[in-house]
Amino acid sequence: MGQLLYYLVIKPLSWLPLWLTHRFSSALAWFFYSVTGYRRRVVMNNLNLAFPDKSEEEKKRIARRFYTYFCDMIFESIRLFSMGDRELVRRCRVTNPELLNAYARKGQSVLCMAGHTTNFEMAALGLPLNIESLRVMGVYSPIGSASLDRLIQKNRSRTGLLLISRRDVKSYFENPPYPLTADIFLSDQSPSNAYPTNLHWTTFLSQISGFSAGAERYAVRYKRPVVFLYMRRIKRGYYEVTARHMFDDASTTQPGEVMEKYARILDEELKRNPTAWLWTHRRWKRGVPDSVKEQWPPESGYLPPNYERHLQKNEAAK
Repeated sequence: MGQLLYYLVIKPLSWLPLWLTHRFSSALAWFFYSVTGYRRRVVMNNLNLAFPDKSEEEKKRIARRFYTYFCDMIFESIRLFSMGDRELVRRCRVTNPELLNAYARKGQSVLCMAGHTTNFEMAALGLPLNIESLRVMGVYSPIGSASLDRLIQKNRSRTGLLLISRRDVKSYFENPPYPLTADIFLSDQSPSNAYPTNLHWTTFLSQISGFSAGAERYAVRYKRPVVFLYMRRIKRGYYEVTARHMFDDASTTQPGEVMEKYARILDEELKRNPTAWLWTHRRWKRGVPDSVKEQWPPESGYLPPNYERHLQKNEAAK
């Protein structure tokens, strides 16, 4: 079924130019928002929680713009199946590769943190073409259809992106296949695969929110520099990725410090441009454990998960 979908729908659509598919995208966005109301209740509920001070009209304006962004991402991601490297570099460029190249010259691999903002699929494929000094690794979750998953992973890796399943991240860091890498973690708020006690809890978009702390654990254990990757749309179909320095050596940080800084940067970025995030997901569906509520608000503004155990791991990594 997955192969049938790919060869009958995805592949033919990928041959069309983006200026044409963007017209399909605009029509689909209107259909989703105004006709079917596809997950509109979820989107509006998320926006009500995230932006309690905005007016109803402002939140509806964000929602309408979000649906256009969401449909653009669908059609642009389909176009990636037939997009050549030259066009990909033209449509998605890194504004300051020198920041990452400087670490490579020192013989250091880098851990890169980013949110699921703008077209992260295009950014993932474009990064290896922009950064030649580091092998780019991305963590991914396999999808249900094994045949379609293989086709998607083949396309994602064609520019040199090294894909590592979430199940294999630990072994990847223990036995890295390349000496210098830029390892990308799209660190989700309220990830579906994490237990509440393993999350980093902080205030994010006006809500008590949990973040998967896996990126911090690997950065601390392997003494990695950490950067944040801004992914911004310049105009329709064109994107820029900008690296921002966070830490030169994560092993020198306090427990929760890496995740807290990441959460603050992402919070700031989403308030600057709230349309470019996946609001169709139920962002706060997991709820907040009573153990977290009882200690809220902590003096530091956040609550590292399993603080004592985390502190012991940090000390052992130093």
